[in-house]
Amino acid sequence: MRGAARLRTCVGCRTAHPQDGLLRLARTPDGVRFDPQQRLPGRGAYLCPRSTCLDAAMRRGAAGVRRALRGASEAELDTALAAARSEIGRRHQGVQHQVPQGTVRSENA
Repeated sequence: MRGAARLRTCVGCRTAHPQDGLLRLARTPDGVRFDPQQRLPGRGAYLCPRSTCLDAAMRRGAAGVRRALRGASEAELDTALAAARSEIGRRHQGVQHQVPQGTVRSENA
């Protein structure tokens, strides 16, 4: 299966996406950690890099995350989810939603 994208389910929106486009939380021997490089050992839970998915996971009391990580404490989850939220904010901070110069906008066409 070389070259095939690995699909993982987001615990927020519960839809499958390619693994490399998701954020990972990992349950390690040291506790639950946000894993930006997706290389930490242990069980993982995946989230879309959108605040709506993070909000959905937190709104459900992080039950899906706890289930995926099997036995994570609430304090560890809160810390890891806060780190994921800051990563989402960092990714979207530099995004500009402008139309390139010379492009015809649909409402002007």
